[in-house]
Amino acid sequence: MFLKLAVSVSEKLRTLTDPATRDKGEGPVPHVVMIFIMATGAVVVGTIIYGVAKGWANKVPTTATLP
Repeated sequence: MFLKLAVSVSEKLRTLTDPATRDKGEGPVPHVVMIFIMATGAVVVGTIIYGVAKGWANKVPTTATLP
């Protein structure tokens, strides 16, 4: 079973990296996969920014203190 999988993957990679296939305009990684990876990265960066902003907002004093 592993041999079938390995042969299948190597055949797919050979087909995708063939110069005649690359000239179609689609590289070895389909555009849909690249868009998914970029969208996931944007969500991760947005979540980090939101967490940092929320942490800073929690440090703002809610009551005024007089000296």
